[in-house]
Amino acid sequence: MALSSDRQRERLKGLMLVRVVIVTAFLGSTLAVDLTALGDFDDLRNRTLVALIVGTYVLTILYAVAFRQRWSTSSLANAQLSGDLLVTTILVLATGGFDSVFVFFFYLTIINAAVVIGQRGALITAAVTAACMAFFATVVLGWIPQPFGDELRPMTTTALVYQFAINSLAGFLIAFLAGHLADRLGRATEELQARETDIQDLRVLNENILSSLSSGLLTVDDRGTIIFFNRAAEEITGLAKEEVLGNPLDALFPGLAAATDAFADGAEPRHDSLFERPDGTQVYLGFSLSPLRDHQGESGQIIIFQDLTEIRKMEAQVKRSQHLAAIGQLSAAIAHEIRNPLASISGSVEMLRMDANTSDEDRTLMDIVVREVDRLDGLITDFLAYTQPRPLQRKVQPLLPLVQEVLRLFQNTADQKDIHLHPDLSDAPTLTANIDAEALRQVLWNLLQNATQAQADLPPEDRHIRIELQAAPGSPDLLLAVEDNGPGVPLDHHDRIFEPFFTTKHQGTGLGLATTYRLLEAQDARITLTAPHHHNGARFEIHLRRTTRTGPLAKLATEA
Repeated sequence: MALSSDRQRERLKGLMLVRVVIVTAFLGSTLAVDLTALGDFDDLRNRTLVALIVGTYVLTILYAVAFRQRWSTSSLANAQLSGDLLVTTILVLATGGFDSVFVFFFYLTIINAAVVIGQRGALITAAVTAACMAFFATVVLGWIPQPFGDELRPMTTTALVYQFAINSLAGFLIAFLAGHLADRLGRATEELQARETDIQDLRVLNENILSSLSSGLLTVDDRGTIIFFNRAAEEITGLAKEEVLGNPLDALFPGLAAATDAFADGAEPRHDSLFERPDGTQVYLGFSLSPLRDHQGESGQIIIFQDLTEIRKMEAQVKRSQHLAAIGQLSAAIAHEIRNPLASISGSVEMLRMDANTSDEDRTLMDIVVREVDRLDGLITDFLAYTQPRPLQRKVQPLLPLVQEVLRLFQNTADQKDIHLHPDLSDAPTLTANIDAEALRQVLWNLLQNATQAQADLPPEDRHIRIELQAAPGSPDLLLAVEDNGPGVPLDHHDRIFEPFFTTKHQGTGLGLATTYRLLEAQDARITLTAPHHHNGARFEIHLRRTTRTGPLAKLATEA
């Protein structure tokens, strides 16, 4: 099995380290035992041993330099093995040939070849080893002179053939076995790497899937400690993963912790609760529980949750609409019944006033009755307009000219001279919506009137109204907002502010905001009371469905 370049480089690094260790251990110990080798350099054998030690270190350094310079891995492996065979041949020849204790270095080189190159390289190294054994045999026979002076121990031909055969056969057997084992090791290593890669890919895929979920996901172990927290959970709760992991569930999410305890006792796996973010915002969470299991069984719990705040607001809005519709139907019937007696009362009083014998005091009382009857009739007229609005005539049109027209009329009204208007219309020139223009004028006028009345007790320099028209952030809707600098609306009145006849004013019918709500609802729009952004009072936001128009209409909006 051919090794990959990276795997071969790793094994070459190991080979260099093994070489240094062997040279230091064996040759160094030889010199330590035979201290005369360090003092007698006239002996060629001693000089050879020292030269081999130094040369091996030098070669190892050269190999390391070539390795760092990214030389060809195969060439570097062949060079190292060839150098090892040469050094071993000289060492064995200098220390007694077949009688040398360092003959086994040939076998180590064969094993190294099997590990670094493979079985083919090991067999070639074994063949070179056999050639070296044949060379030693020729030296023993005297066919080639001994270069180190001392003659090798004489042997009979039979013994010499035996030494050659046994060492050569041992080399080939080691080459075969080491190559086979190296091949098996390489295959096992490749399979292990492949499995590690698959596991890593699965881990990354799993993390990507969990991070891409739009629902929050957290898991706890059997001790109630949070061990996973995905990106959606961070966005929903406003908590960073680093703040959550490793902490007890009941310390950060007491509502969830109570539900998990109940779930463990067999309760329903679906729950909902309020959660307060670090910035103080409250969100309504709906979550479901399921057991977390590993190979040994149940080891914790999985909690999946979603932000249901907008859904709860929509449900409340639907309930409010149904409630207001029921009130409107009942009140409309009562209003019709009241109007008829009022007409009779008004007509009767007018006839009594025509009597010449009526005193001035009686006339004054009759005037009061007629005035109050007229006031009641006006109230009923307004209420019927709320319960039975005129048919709307909607069309796609630019919003900027309409808003600017209402603001001009409002600013020029005699009792609005002390109000400071702050229009923010820079993003509005191309915004269009499918609306009834007259209804939207009435809505905007009502909101401006309410903002003015809310600031009646403030000094003129503190009376400010901000009007914004822009694309709603993070939404396809358009946003028309009116914000004042008055005292605001008490928190406990927010849920009732759009109900008919509910008012916080000393004088008022409580139909202005209720009518505004109905007019917008009929145009697929909605109005909400939110926290102020720029002033200290109330902020009403109108959300309109945005439309896209081109041509003369968009040009008109831009020029306006």
